[in-house]
Amino acid sequence: MKLLQQRFAQLRRKWHELQFRRAAAGVRSIGPIRLAAEGPIVLSMVQQRDVDAYLLALGTFVRRLPARRIVVVADPSLDAADQAVLRRQVPDIEIVAQHDFRPEGLPSGGCWERLVAITRYVSEGYVIQLDADTVATGPLDEVAACVRDNRAFTLGTDDHFVLQPASEAADFARSRASPDAHIQVHAEAALDRLPAEVFPAYIRGCAGFAGFPAGYEMLPKLLQLSAVMEQAIGARWRQWGSEQFASNVMVANAPASCVLPHPKYCAPHRRRADSVFLHFIGYVRYIDGTYARLARGYLKTA
Repeated sequence: MKLLQQRFAQLRRKWHELQFRRAAAGVRSIGPIRLAAEGPIVLSMVQQRDVDAYLLALGTFVRRLPARRIVVVADPSLDAADQAVLRRQVPDIEIVAQHDFRPEGLPSGGCWERLVAITRYVSEGYVIQLDADTVATGPLDEVAACVRDNRAFTLGTDDHFVLQPASEAADFARSRASPDAHIQVHAEAALDRLPAEVFPAYIRGCAGFAGFPAGYEMLPKLLQLSAVMEQAIGARWRQWGSEQFASNVMVANAPASCVLPHPKYCAPHRRRADSVFLHFIGYVRYIDGTYARLARGYLKTA
């Protein structure tokens, strides 16, 4: 019976994924996304399989909060045809190569290149990191306020995650650490190895949607963070997942920062009637038809 239930769940996921991909393909036939005179720089890392999802994420976002620049850090899988689609749908898009963002002293892969790209673009304006698997469904008032006030933000992953002292976050992580724990837990457990005068705070957020203030001197902090973490946890520091931890640290220790209210901004399985932004993280992406319905709804009003 259990095997049958698992097989049924797999088939259901595949069905919902097929419905989403059919719906999202419609983004290629709608009018182009234009830049605004003012607004943030919206930056994303995009791979070939996510081109349509990215255009959906971007389209729903800039409808709520216009952008003055749109940047894609291109995964190597993004070929010339994919880039032509992006340029047709976003005529003023800036496409930069992933391999251009690999400075000595930091890991590569696992989305590290997008965080490094952010460290460069914040010298030119407020930067919002937008994952391709997101959909804005309502007014983004809190995000607009952060852009206006040049405050950092991150997407919360639960109701109780707030800005907290790094030492407290380290104690909490050590209380649930185990040899096979996720890299993020191991890194959090070493937070108190960082110099407290530089890294006093931590937010357990999500790198999929985060804002970084203009003028933020991130790269020196990021290099310092990486050096300490590599010494503390060794080769694990280069595993997938360390970039999200690093993003959390960078947001928490910006001159001003906040966690977006949860579940007003959340994953789809936590949504309520007043949710305005959904992050379709992998394990809940296709558990039902929500993603496809939102794609169809966007196309009807585009």
